[in-house]
Parts: sequence; structure tokens; C-alpha cells
Amino acid sequence: MVSNVSGDTRIGVIVLRLRIEHTYSRMRSQRRAFRNVERHVLSRYQATLLPSGEHQLHISYRSEHDLNELMDDLLFEIAGEAQMSGCYSETEARMEGSDRQW
Repeated sequence: MVSNVSGDTRIGVIVLRLRIEHTYSRMRSQRRAFRNVERHVLSRYQATLLPSGEHQLHISYRSEHDLNELMDDLLFEIAGEAQMSGCYSETEARMEGSDRQW
């Protein structure tokens, strides 16, 4: 789903499936990494947790190329935040109302 905010800016509704696993056997680091991703990364996109366990994000972009770069940066940032807690992330993202996936 895409809505126009102004002439050049659009808002894409992105559904993100986020899975964080611990690299070693420390469950506490896994929960901490998940909370840190929600707090430091996803909160910038008005993230809401859906009943399915996925996150719904609202991303402002100007062009399809811009959106692809924003999504690449977002997924890279999620991976980095997880890695700081000794974890790794597996993510799948899709834009509502389209067949776009990252």
C-alpha cells in the first residue's frame, strides 16, 4: 500500500518478518538484540507489532530506487544491531498492496 504525502514523497507500508537468533547459546542476548532493534531501528518508522508477530513500518520515499536503498540500509542496520549482541538476524520484508519484496 502506497499513499502520497506530498507531490514527490510517498509512504510505503512495509510488513517485516524479523527473526533474531543467538550465535552462541545465550538466550538473554537474543531478547536484548530484539528489543534493541525495535527501540533503535524500527521505532523510526512508526513500527507496530502485528498479531502475526510481524512488524508494520511506514517508510517515506521519493522513488523506487530510493525505496530500495532505504530498505537495504534498514536490513543492514538490523543485522548490525543484532550482531552487536552476538546474534544474527533473518528478515523478510514486503510492501503491502504490491509484489515487492526484500
